[in-house]
Amino acid sequence: MPRALTFEEKKARADAIVSERINPSPTPSSDGSTRKRRNVFNGTEAKISVRNTVPGYHLHVFTDSGSRIQEALDSGYEFVTPIEVGGVSENVVSRNGDLGERIRYLVNPRATGTEQYGYLMKTRQEWFEEDQAEIKAKNNRIDAAIRKGKVTGDNPNFYTPTGGIKLT
Repeated sequence: MPRALTFEEKKARADAIVSERINPSPTPSSDGSTRKRRNVFNGTEAKISVRNTVPGYHLHVFTDSGSRIQEALDSGYEFVTPIEVGGVSENVVSRNGDLGERIRYLVNPRATGTEQYGYLMKTRQEWFEEDQAEIKAKNNRIDAAIRKGKVTGDNPNFYTPTGGIKLT
């Protein structure tokens, strides 16, 4: 049985994986030609994604519908510049009305008769993790209510087994 990896070995392995994702090494094919990255078309990769990361930030594409962009700005999100993610990919809109300061994706070409765009935005990783912890706490409260049979509060018209509801 192989020995367990130390923390430093695990960290080095994880850093190598991240480094390979950010700067993939060319993969030679049987005919000698190389390409940077092999794309699998099996639904496991998001259609709109950013392959590079911004250290210390969580990236998200916000659709420009209603006031979502303004709500994101009010919540602490900022626009990502192409320099931060190492340029733009081929699915980023080439005619950018923002003069190259923002990354804009065509997310829904037939939305209500006009194109709909999404903007790549970032927020601090610690703020994102705090938000996720709040969502998890809310979901845990809902799960606890379901297990106790209090799905709709204290409505006596709903049947609840004597032992509560068990989720296994």
